[in-house]
Amino acid sequence: MSCLPWLLSFLVLLGAPAAAKAQERPAAPADTLERAAELQRSPRGAFFRSLVLPGWGQAWVGAPARGGVYFALETGSLWMTYKSRQKLREARREEEWLRQTGQLPAGQPLGLVRAREEQAEDWLTLAIFLMFFAGADAFVAAHLADFGDHIGVLPAPDGGLRLQATVPLRGRP
Repeated sequence: MSCLPWLLSFLVLLGAPAAAKAQERPAAPADTLERAAELQRSPRGAFFRSLVLPGWGQAWVGAPARGGVYFALETGSLWMTYKSRQKLREARREEEWLRQTGQLPAGQPLGLVRAREEQAEDWLTLAIFLMFFAGADAFVAAHLADFGDHIGVLPAPDGGLRLQATVPLRGRP
């Protein structure tokens, strides 16, 4: 009699994996998973990624070289903003020194300070413009991510270039 509960428990445990297998979902085909990943690459997501880190949005939608260019341009403009701010501080220190030594009257501004202020403003403006331009480019690149499959430039047999466009007649290829 003591074997009966053990036998029943054993049979229940043997049946549990079969019941669990019946509830598993079949795996999605690989092309469906790839298409789902493409659908997740929204233009808004690309735009915001590129605002956070210029070039990230382009790399995210499959254009890493263009993303690298935007990253380099933004990094260069931010570096020049930093350097122009340093030169502005130096010019202000020089202006203060000239005032203290009496070589520059109290009401007269030093032209170098104004020029350095304009340079710093210009570099900062360029950095902000490039940030939004990179975001807009990532937005457009996300919209046109599948466009490359339908149009292209190929080398022609005579050494020139040939423009080729493919128009699917039965939905998506």
